[in-house]
Amino acid sequence: MKSFHIAFTAALLALAGCEQQPALPTRPTTVPVRTAKVTTQSVSLAVAYPGFTVSPRTVEIDARVEGFLLRQEVPDGSVTKADQVIYKIDARPFEAQVAATQGQLATAMAQRDYAKKEMERNAPLVKANAISQQSFDQLVANYQEAEGRTLTAQANLTTAQLNLSWCTMAAPFPGLLGASQFFEGALVGTPSTVNLNSLVQLDPMWAQFSPAASDWPKFAARMAAGPLTATVTYGGNPTLTESGKIVFVDNTASTNTATLMMRVEFANPTTLFRPGTYCDVEVALGEVPNTIVVPKEALYARDADLFVWRVKTDDTVECVKVTVLRKFGEYMALTSGPSPGDTIVVEGIQRLKQGSKIAVAPPVAPTPAKTPAKTPAKTP
Repeated sequence: MKSFHIAFTAALLALAGCEQQPALPTRPTTVPVRTAKVTTQSVSLAVAYPGFTVSPRTVEIDARVEGFLLRQEVPDGSVTKADQVIYKIDARPFEAQVAATQGQLATAMAQRDYAKKEMERNAPLVKANAISQQSFDQLVANYQEAEGRTLTAQANLTTAQLNLSWCTMAAPFPGLLGASQFFEGALVGTPSTVNLNSLVQLDPMWAQFSPAASDWPKFAARMAAGPLTATVTYGGNPTLTESGKIVFVDNTASTNTATLMMRVEFANPTTLFRPGTYCDVEVALGEVPNTIVVPKEALYARDADLFVWRVKTDDTVECVKVTVLRKFGEYMALTSGPSPGDTIVVEGIQRLKQGSKIAVAPPVAPTPAKTPAKTPAKTP
């Protein structure tokens, strides 16, 4: 019986030993990655600065005469044409003043003409001693006084006509009307009711930006060869852009910020850009030919430096330090790093270390972006 138990136990142990044990994980010998070829191309040196839009012409529409506001010809917020009437003040008192000064001028002219005839009629008599010189001098004085009254009456008529013309307020240029401060029936033109509205020009527009004063030599060198172009992008909306050129550089740099204010003039046919809007101004400072270009995902940081993983001929990788010229789109332009034609890792870089063996996927030649993205300017 004892031998039977021993044999049974041995059989159970043998059966247990036949069961398959789970295999231990093995460390992969290669790291799967995706790679790309390093290429070269001409890279724009465009630099972007924050700025804001400004209207080239802004005017306050003021009541230059005192009177009751009769009518507003166009609603607030309208786009006006040049010389389009905006406001009218009740002109009847001013029309009456013009009529009165016209009458005064007619009287003065009649008195002047009579005094002139009297003087001319008596001129021969004084030579013949028919009248005294004193009497004739009085006639001359009468004529000169009448001439003075005529000039005064003419000036009063001109003033009255100006006041009448100021009853009609028109747009001096095409622009966008703001919000009215007073409406029909209000007495305007008093010291506290002068300003009625404002008008701003929208097309063209200006964008003002202030690069570091130390950047001025780069701008000056480019401007010496011709107009310096720039692209203005609506703040927060990269799809809204307009092109223009720099039309003004301030004559003095700010001692507080060490910057130099510049101005770009650009077309705004859709009037989407409004004065006071924040924007980005990208200035084209030329191109660098044959620049090394790599996908931006190929770069990784270590301490304060940037690197890429370059694939060697034995399918191992080595790290190469790079220096970035600028970012554009999904790519990075480099001034130093890998050589054109090198294969670099663009996916799976987190699992690599110096000398790692990789499983290389077919290289993908990059297609650089057509429209460079903005590169923030260095602040002084």
